Formats: sequence, structure tokens, C-alpha cells
Amino acid sequence: MLWRPPLGQVAIVGLLCVGVLFLTVGASAQFFNLSWGLWFSEVVVFLGVPFVAFQVTARSPLRSTGLDQPAKGLAAGFVLGALNYAAWAVPLMWAAERFFPAELVEKYSAARLFDRQSGVELALLVAGISLAAPFCEEFFYRGLLQRGLAERLPIARAIVITALLFSLMHFDPVGFLARFELGILFGLLAWRGGSLWPAIGAHAANNITSLVIFFLAGGDDGDLSVPLVATMFIAGNAALAGWAFGLARWSWWVAPKPATDDVAPFAPFFKSVAPWAVGALVGLVTLALIDRRGVQLNIIDVMTPVPAPKKDASDGERAAWKELQDLRARVRSGDGGLDEYKAMRQLAAPSDSR
Repeated sequence: MLWRPPLGQVAIVGLLCVGVLFLTVGASAQFFNLSWGLWFSEVVVFLGVPFVAFQVTARSPLRSTGLDQPAKGLAAGFVLGALNYAAWAVPLMWAAERFFPAELVEKYSAARLFDRQSGVELALLVAGISLAAPFCEEFFYRGLLQRGLAERLPIARAIVITALLFSLMHFDPVGFLARFELGILFGLLAWRGGSLWPAIGAHAANNITSLVIFFLAGGDDGDLSVPLVATMFIAGNAALAGWAFGLARWSWWVAPKPATDDVAPFAPFFKSVAPWAVGALVGLVTLALIDRRGVQLNIIDVMTPVPAPKKDASDGERAAWKELQDLRARVRSGDGGLDEYKAMRQLAAPSDSR
């Protein structure tokens, strides 16, 4: 007899699996190497878990999420995501940065993601944020979780709960409200658009726009003025309302709804999991082989924490930090010893952490 539990039950189990794997395997991968670990977490955890969940319950991963259709609505969602970035994401982040203590804002600053990244790692990180995160996270959150919850709850409640979990699992209190709003937008697009493509487009637009502005600003989060934020909010919402009104009237961007009774050949559990497990193992071994020194340096960094200089730090503090980072780069390239870096880091560490 075909084992086919309700999608709501599958979604809850999937949420538990994603949470456990992300906090263990995914977090470990990002600890050893952030750029590589980001791709690992997105592909293995956020894409792999729901993909297997669909297969082992005799559902098609692509048909169930509307991804078997051409990328209809991808461009429309992209425009909507870019407009929403100006209308809501920036103002909400701006308000949050003034509500939370400066130390907490600095701790969760996006600039920290790009510290100590080589050219290849920076490219991997940017590609992961721009491409892997929008596709893989939408596949889990809106493709499995929201659809599963919608079988048990009204769609509005399913969208809100999914958006809440989406924001919570980023573990960023400063960006919580902005990501919650984004989760609402992505959920509405996935529901109204009939597939994940519009939500993927909006997610990608938000991430790409934020990256472009960040790098154009020279890697500084910046301190936007009140008039500028107010202008972005008013103009962005006007454009957002106009675009949303157009989409509400036009049917050209809407894909057919995913089939609720979609039935696919049953896939045995171990056969479905095996490719993902082998891929994850190969990835871990590859990282250990090609970046052994980077992993060792990350371990030293965690064992001997040295906070980065604050915005109001003295020139001497900034010079000492730059000297430490320069030594780290040389050691990673093989021009220096790990013991030398560890000793210098211990000297630079605050007295209460030695």
C-alpha cells in the first residue's frame, strides 16, 4: 500500500529535520568555511530535506512546487522584490538599527560576512546569497512548509507562521522584522503566483539589491538620513502599489496551481537520501583537502576571540587589527606558522578572555 501522509505532517517533520541539520551540520560547515558552508547549508539542508520529503511520500518535488512550469512570474517577482527593498526592507532595518543597542547592531552587521574572504570565497559567498539562498530557502519555506501548513490552516495564517519561522531561523534580532515582512511578501507571491518562481524572483531581487548597494557603498552599511529613508518609503510604496495593482489585473505572470493530488512513483528512503549524503560527505572531504589551513585558523579564531575594532576605535587599535588580519592572510597562504598567529592573537585578546 502506498504510504502517503498528509502534506501538513510531512511539513512538520521536514521543519524538525531542517532545524536539527541546520544547527548541527550546517552551522559546522559555515564555521569551517563561511562561503563554502553557505552553499552546503542551502543545498544539502534547505533543498535536500524537502526534496527527499516529497520523494519518499510519492510526490513530485517539481510538480508539487510549480517548478515544472517555465519560470513564469520570475521577472515580475524580481521587480516586486526590488521595489519592496526600498519601500519596506530598508526602512524597517533603519528603524531596527536605532532601536537596538549599537553593540548588537554591529555584531549582526552584514559587513561581518565579508571579513577575511579571499577572491574565490567572496565570489562563492555572493553567488550563494544571490542564487542558492533564494532558490533553496523558497523550496523549503514556501514550497513545503507553507503548502503543508495551508492544508491544516487558513492560507493567511500559514503565510504568517511560515514568515515568522523564516525570520527566526536567520538568528538575527536586528533584522527580524525586515525578514518577517519579506517572508510575508514571498508567501503571498508563492500562493498568488501558483508556483515558487515569483517568490524566488523577489527573494533574489532583495538579496542582489542589498549586495549591490553594500559594495557600491564601499562595504559600509552606511547611516541613511531621515529624509532619504522617508523618500524611499513613500516613493517605494507608490511604485510597489502600482506594480502590485498591475499584477492583480494581469494573468500572464501566474503559473498553473500545483496539483494538490500530485502523485509520483514512490522512492525508497535510503535511495532518496543516498545522493545527498554522498554529496555532503564529498563536500566535507574536499573542504578538508583544499582549505585545511583555513579550517585550522577558524578554530584558533573561535578559541581565542578578538573583537573587531568599533567605529569609534583609535588609529592604534585599527592598525593592530590590520596587522593581525595581514598575518592571518599570510599564514593561510603558507607564509607563516599557525603557532605564530595563535600567539599574536592571544596577545591581542581582551584580558578577560585569555
